[in-house]
Amino acid sequence: MADTQMVVFTARGRATFTEAQASRLEAAARATFVEAASPISEDELVRLLRDAQVCGLTPRSVPVIGESWLSRLPHLSDIAVFATGVDYIDTAWLRERGIRLSHLPDYSTVSVAEHAIGLMLTMSRRIHLSQDRVRGRVPAGTSVLGFELRGKTLGIVGTGRIGSRVAELGRAFGMRVLAYDPKEREQEGVAAVGLDELLASSDIVSLHFPAAWRGEAAIGRSELARMKAGATLINVSRCALVEPLAVVEAIEAGRLRGYAVDDRFPLAETDARAARQIAEGRLLQTGHTAWYSAEVIERGYEMWVDNLCAMAAGEPRRLVDAR
Repeated sequence: MADTQMVVFTARGRATFTEAQASRLEAAARATFVEAASPISEDELVRLLRDAQVCGLTPRSVPVIGESWLSRLPHLSDIAVFATGVDYIDTAWLRERGIRLSHLPDYSTVSVAEHAIGLMLTMSRRIHLSQDRVRGRVPAGTSVLGFELRGKTLGIVGTGRIGSRVAELGRAFGMRVLAYDPKEREQEGVAAVGLDELLASSDIVSLHFPAAWRGEAAIGRSELARMKAGATLINVSRCALVEPLAVVEAIEAGRLRGYAVDDRFPLAETDARAARQIAEGRLLQTGHTAWYSAEVIERGYEMWVDNLCAMAAGEPRRLVDAR
């Protein structure tokens, strides 16, 4: 058994993994498995990781990874997260301290892209509102008039793995696809345009770029005001990318047809207008389930074990570039 101390946090501890996966981790390091179905306090994290060089963390067990508790762990050199996005992690601080961070950049690409298309279909065909009407949750006379995706313009903001897949699926529906990406990545059949042109021309705008560590919303009043009147906004990336109050105001004013976000909408329980828009089907929230599929779980745990074993061997892979 290797001398490296490793601690892995999951909802079910060792039982999270197959026997083969757990055995690989135990062969690679002195592995300890911690059951953590809810967030762990910082003091408890420090206690459990006191002697660890490598740790495996999930957003469910550790929703914020930053200096406040990491600075108390002088032996920790490697962190492997079960996630693609790292906006909840102070990556700049990790880089300064020489702590390596690995993630799962492509384990959920297909599922998240398909979820984005699912949200587009739900909003365009009023599927969620039709369900509510059939179940008597809204008046029987509530309109469920929808629109077709074919012939509409889809604007993709961010053409990485997921955005590119959404563009392919959009084209399969007969949509004209525009794309804006600061890295100027090109894709066959997709017209690269500036952000202003994309916002002004798209019937549906779909966001596919990461949020910054404690950064400001990238889509606010100014960006929403530049969108085509009656457009729909889709966000399967991070809720923090979009200013919630600006969305409520844009829907209320009739400038935005609707907004679908793969998270809990922040104002759902505190703003009467937001609550009404949810009831009317103009705001749709799916509680961060875009990634959640049987295939992603199977693929993700295998990749995560690979990352942890590689870190224990001193040959880390899938590292996050904090620059």
